[in-house]
Amino acid sequence: MIYQELKRRLFTKYVIFSIIGTFFLTAGLSVILMGGDKNLPKVLKEESVYSGEMTEDKLWLGLNKVRDEKSKEIKYELPTSFVRGLVQEYPGVLYSENKIQDFPDEYAKNFYDCWRKKSIVLIEKIPKNDQAKALKELNKVKIPFVKYQGSDLWNFAIDDLKFIYLIILFLVTFFAAATYSDSMEDGSMEIICATKLGSKMMKIRIFPVMIYGLLLNLVATLGTILIIGSFTGLQTLKSSLKVMALFSIGNFTLGHGIALMFVSEFLGILALSALIGWISYKTANTNLTISIGTAINIFYIIMALFIDVPWRFSQILLNAFPMASSQVIREVPGFHFDMLIWRPYAVMINMIVMFVVFCMLLNYTICKEKI
Repeated sequence: MIYQELKRRLFTKYVIFSIIGTFFLTAGLSVILMGGDKNLPKVLKEESVYSGEMTEDKLWLGLNKVRDEKSKEIKYELPTSFVRGLVQEYPGVLYSENKIQDFPDEYAKNFYDCWRKKSIVLIEKIPKNDQAKALKELNKVKIPFVKYQGSDLWNFAIDDLKFIYLIILFLVTFFAAATYSDSMEDGSMEIICATKLGSKMMKIRIFPVMIYGLLLNLVATLGTILIIGSFTGLQTLKSSLKVMALFSIGNFTLGHGIALMFVSEFLGILALSALIGWISYKTANTNLTISIGTAINIFYIIMALFIDVPWRFSQILLNAFPMASSQVIREVPGFHFDMLIWRPYAVMINMIVMFVVFCMLLNYTICKEKI
């Protein structure tokens, strides 16, 4: 029964073309990213010289070469980028120099003390209820940080992956819209409900949507890893996530960051499948369901990406939108906690709650109609 439903929904032109389209979008963005620098092989070779643990000796060497000797060699930019981040991330907080020529030696020679001091200042700006938790997490961070060649390229690749994840959730919305409404519109629902296994058949209809979303997620994530990794090497994924979020908690690597994105996106797909499935059943109209689902997604994009919501409760509500799962990496920088939970984890927990709630609503609605 499950196989027949999977075959009916997944073996279609829409599914095949969207999977192929996702692959080409992923490959295209990756190729454009790497094609933007014709000297990429040379850059990676030079960066490998000082790859690894970013000790303060390495940071001082890089700063000295770039600041004092005006060196243009790429290998010295790799360690110096951390020193730049110390000043340029959250500019004006504790350190306010505009040019690297004005950076004092202390920023490199005592980098980790400077980083910790600025982290504490940033923590003091968050709600008091979260400060103790943030300081506890800060104390768990291991130093020195690690950075391998090509890590900056992965930073941009992760930005591309966020965009692809947005597209995937829209595709899942369109696909899930017909979960129940298509049978209601063509009149076959009455026949299905009249059968002995009709109720069970209704309940398993969201499984193809989940698998469809998972396939798209795998294509985008693995495609990015394999294409970018073929140029930089997969060792780069062992770089500290601090290369893209210097002021953040934990000892995550770039690889962990991508895994966090993948899991969050999949949980978002589950939540969206249940939500749109329930709307599809209640409206019995595919076009209306698509309109409602699209409106929900666009509302999140506008509120989360273009409007700075001042109220903390509003942020908690936004975290409950399935679309928030695709942007979880945006919540890594800084020291954000919602209900004493690190915000990326809070988003993922919200996705699980949304999935369970709407599965229960869907089950109740189907059983009620059956009675």
